Amino acid sequence: MAIIGQGISLRGMTHEKFHYPFYLASGITIADVGKAVALDSSAANTVKLTGADEQVIGQLVSFEDRGVEGVLVGTVSLRGGFKFTGEGVIAVGDTVVGSATAGTVKVAAAVDHSDNMVVEIDGTNITIVR
Repeated sequence: MAIIGQGISLRGMTHEKFHYPFYLASGITIADVGKAVALDSSAANTVKLTGADEQVIGQLVSFEDRGVEGVLVGTVSLRGGFKFTGEGVIAVGDTVVGSATAGTVKVAAAVDHSDNMVVEIDGTNITIVR
């Protein structure tokens, strides 16, 4: 939901029609919920935490360890207002990509608002719309 009262914030805007189940790369844990994810091309329908310069496809919103089946699954929100931890100098209007720290973001080399756009900055917490 948008936060209105002391100004407008797009943080937390959800579009449940854009929540999709994915397999999760090994190493992802419940502590990674809320972090930025990228498509893992090593397996079908799989995401991983963003790495250096990887495209952010969304935010991990749930985690489930299906140990009996031998898989990790989760829900990824592909559209909405996402709050991520940012690294380096990021400004409103920038586009972000994965940083060297898994699940965090940094400014992209080129602005591409058709991908994502930074709309709010609060210290190292940034909000993007995608």
